[in-house]
Amino acid sequence: MDSRILDFVERSDAIPSAPQIVTRLMEITRDENYKQNDVIQLLSTDPGVASDVLRLANSPLFGVTRQISSLGQASSLLGIKRIRTLVMGRCMVEKISQSQPSSVDSAYYWRRSLATAVLAARFADQVAPQLREEAFMCGLLSNVGVIVLSRALPDKYAAIAENFSPHNHSLFQSQEREVLGVTNTQVASLVLNRWGLPQIMVDAIQYVGCDERPDDLDENTDALTRTVSGACDLSELLCEVAADADIISRCEHAMSTVGLNLEVLNHVLGQIETDVAEFASILKLDVIPSRVYELIAKSIAQKIAGEPVEG
Repeated sequence: MDSRILDFVERSDAIPSAPQIVTRLMEITRDENYKQNDVIQLLSTDPGVASDVLRLANSPLFGVTRQISSLGQASSLLGIKRIRTLVMGRCMVEKISQSQPSSVDSAYYWRRSLATAVLAARFADQVAPQLREEAFMCGLLSNVGVIVLSRALPDKYAAIAENFSPHNHSLFQSQEREVLGVTNTQVASLVLNRWGLPQIMVDAIQYVGCDERPDDLDENTDALTRTVSGACDLSELLCEVAADADIISRCEHAMSTVGLNLEVLNHVLGQIETDVAEFASILKLDVIPSRVYELIAKSIAQKIAGEPVEG
């Protein structure tokens, strides 16, 4: 790892500032004696945030079976931790979108990020339900290092960013290491730390996609890292135009990283199109061609079942 690059990025103005409402929300919830009403009052100061939080809170992805019509209900039923996740997700997407350079394929970037977030949340339900919100946010922000590196090193990173695209991810990763000596996930860790996000997310994100992780990672950080790593691998597959010949081995490798079997993946894939399309709509991201996830997921499911893939 080239610490000089990380130091340069950290000193630059390439890292977008955290939205004020997120910063204030983190400050409030760090206080063990905070009051729920303080959070509700903060969210009420921004009608756009309040409205989107209610839309997100009513998403099937968060498992609520009754209609939530007020921030008070949302806080009581979902808990402040999940509300915090919803606010961060909405505001961070807006902030990242505003700073996205032309060298990064915006449609692909958000397809990958949304798919990773949804998959990570679904997998966390199985392996570490207490980390569901952290898994979702880590997945959503897993590629933010690509944005920051493109802003900090436009001349050097532009050619690398062009390979953040379908079927080119291996080349993209090798170029990062060879040209820069750092990975975008290491930079993402800097970003999450600058934004004041929970330390477990800061620690976990830097090892996403790494074959080797420190032996001294605590159990929760290791589980979060593995969950998001597997989700990242699968989101890459889901965002490619056609399934590769080695699709089963790629799925098996990803699920082995998470610690789950292919049957779980098959079930999750049946929900992926609906989940991602809904979040894209709520987060105002027009990035998903109709039925792309559904068609690719169907091919994966047929492969898993040993059935011939329809042409």
